[in-house]
Amino acid sequence: MRTSIISLTLVLIIGLIIGLLLQSPDTTTAKPAAITAKQNATTPPAPAETVNTDISSIAQQLQQEIVARKNLQARVTKLDEKITLLEKQNNTRTKTDPATSPHNTTSPTRVNSTWFNQQALIDAGVDTAEAQQLKERFEKQELETLYLRDKAVREGWLGNRRYREELQKLEAQTGNLKEELDEEVYAAYLFASGKSNQISVQSVLNSSAADNSGILPGDQILRYDNQRIYNGRDLRNATTQGDINETITIEVMRDNKPMEFYVQRGPLGIRMSPVSVAP
Repeated sequence: MRTSIISLTLVLIIGLIIGLLLQSPDTTTAKPAAITAKQNATTPPAPAETVNTDISSIAQQLQQEIVARKNLQARVTKLDEKITLLEKQNNTRTKTDPATSPHNTTSPTRVNSTWFNQQALIDAGVDTAEAQQLKERFEKQELETLYLRDKAVREGWLGNRRYREELQKLEAQTGNLKEELDEEVYAAYLFASGKSNQISVQSVLNSSAADNSGILPGDQILRYDNQRIYNGRDLRNATTQGDINETITIEVMRDNKPMEFYVQRGPLGIRMSPVSVAP
């Protein structure tokens, strides 16, 4: 009997244990599921969304860069156009002598590279030997002028009457040369020595003799009453000669063409400038 009770008790205990085991929840399985759900709620956006955002930002920056480059190219193009225009204007000014007007296309040239341009005489038809002699005469006079000035400075009479008289004596040698040479050769000699051989009309006074005759700014005066004009002093001396009431001819060069006008002797009413024109 006692054995039966013990056996029955064991059976009941075993049954209770089995029942408890069958009714208890699977905590090992539920717990990871809850943790997974919690993690899903706090996880950041998927990597694909982040990449799409970065690509959109880069595309926007690239578009801005393209617009900026187009604007820069447009500015560079405008600057190139302005530079081209300035170069054309500069070339036009270079081709036009400031002392003359559009009425005269002759471009006066000053010889500054050498003391004497012997080749200019040869180009004008002067014999080589004669050109060499003229060069030697010019250089001798230049040296004498330099020594005269040096002496005047050392002795304290530079600029006074004595100096002017001595200088005129030296310049008279050139005057003698003017009488010795043909007009065209003498003009070439002046050009070769870097001196003016013509005068150009800068402006003309209204109602003056020059204005009434038709002389225009830019004209280069060649002759006055058939006398060759090389500089302003020649013209002033010529206008004061003869009868003030007589009419004389004046020859000018305009657009590389000689023209002749009639004027009353006396002041022309012009402003002039010396020029050196290649023969």
